[in-house]
Amino acid sequence: MGRSRTDPFLIFGLIVIVIVLLILPQPAAADLTSSKDSYVTITCDLPGQIIEAGETARFSLKVTNNGQENNKKLWVESFDSESYDWDVRFMDGEIEINKLSLPPAGSKTLTLEVETSSDTLEGEYAVRVHIGDGWYWAYVTISESHKGEKGTLKLSVVDKDGEKIKGATIACIRESDHTLGDSVMSSADGKVAADIEPGKYTLEISRDGYKEIEKKDVQIKGGITTDVGTVMLEKALFAAEVTINSPVLTTTADKKPRYDLTIRNIGKSDDTFRLGSEELPAGWYIRFAEKAVTGTDISEIFIKSGEEKALIIEAIPPNEVPVGEYPLSMVIDSSTTSYTENLTSKIKGNYELKVYAEKYQYPVNKGDPLTFKIKLTNAGNAGTLTNVKTTISAPDGWNAEITPATIAGIPSGESADVQLRIVPPGNIVASEYKVTVKVTSDQTEMQDDFRIEVKEQSLVAVFGIALLALIGGVVYYMFRKYNRR
Repeated sequence: MGRSRTDPFLIFGLIVIVIVLLILPQPAAADLTSSKDSYVTITCDLPGQIIEAGETARFSLKVTNNGQENNKKLWVESFDSESYDWDVRFMDGEIEINKLSLPPAGSKTLTLEVETSSDTLEGEYAVRVHIGDGWYWAYVTISESHKGEKGTLKLSVVDKDGEKIKGATIACIRESDHTLGDSVMSSADGKVAADIEPGKYTLEISRDGYKEIEKKDVQIKGGITTDVGTVMLEKALFAAEVTINSPVLTTTADKKPRYDLTIRNIGKSDDTFRLGSEELPAGWYIRFAEKAVTGTDISEIFIKSGEEKALIIEAIPPNEVPVGEYPLSMVIDSSTTSYTENLTSKIKGNYELKVYAEKYQYPVNKGDPLTFKIKLTNAGNAGTLTNVKTTISAPDGWNAEITPATIAGIPSGESADVQLRIVPPGNIVASEYKVTVKVTSDQTEMQDDFRIEVKEQSLVAVFGIALLALIGGVVYYMFRKYNRR
């Protein structure tokens, strides 16, 4: 077989083609970013924009029709926008469009909006738009990513008169699965500024006494503040605002818990509110009274629209109620709604120290010792009285001793004896004197008074009587003797 040989004419043709390609002018850089040989041409003065992740880039596109009039379809291709879930749209003012019709040689300016997601990483991204057979490349540079960050929800809640509404609840419902994402409340100035996980939400805005409204398609983006603006709530016909200052109270068994209650009629109409309770613990009772009128016991109250009334809720426990925590449920019925408030009464043990003695008046002679006992009893139910000390206050010059002076502890329901030894001076005037005994512990204290009747010594009295008798006998003898003479 012979060796194959290259055709010299083929080689010459290839050389000519290469020379022609080298001689012909190369396309400009702009030719790589937009279509030129088409019926539709697209131009943009600012084809590249720098934004933060989550923000929206807006490109002003001038579209010119070089062919015949017909509807031009608008669409976008971009791998980046799909992977990061961007929202890319064509806008004519406030209207989103997907088709365009231009007369021959006609032109129109549209806006391409590229709404990025907050988790887009830093870098440059390309978006290719198509209008009819024309196309154009737009570039978005992300200068800062907000991946993993929360977004800020901002809004204000007012009524129809422009008054700020405090305590309005804003429930953020995820539109992806219709679950509660977060719940926040408006402050005293009616404003809300809360950090929320990124996502698309429906906002359910409600407040007692007002009609609930919804705000749909609220997009929260990480690192971005979404301002919903001002939301107006309309008052309901019948509604109330019920406030209890302290729903949890702690008292001892011998006292009645008293709760401060305020009912404000925030509805459009006057209303009568019925007061009651339900599911009370055994033996408990609840009574309502007007705060401004003492001694009242009411079951309903009339309140004009826009006004409020201050009440007292008194919880009355049964006798000898045990120590513990007791839930109390209060119910207020309006013309259309029942309001339930849960109260808690905590009954704690009390510390009570009692001092007993056989009597409270004791006789004693001058200079003689007096000894008697007193009984210290822990009559409370809160626990042991610890470090129990007994002291005595007596007049100047008296000697007083207590045994024992200190007791480490007296358990609840038990007693301990203390002995007092008192010695009045020998030269004191016979009379009645007061002695005070004070008993203190780490938890409580108690004091009591005793009367001491000081008498003359018995021998002195006998000697005085004998002396008087002797003097009387001598006088009688002298009288008889000298009277006879």
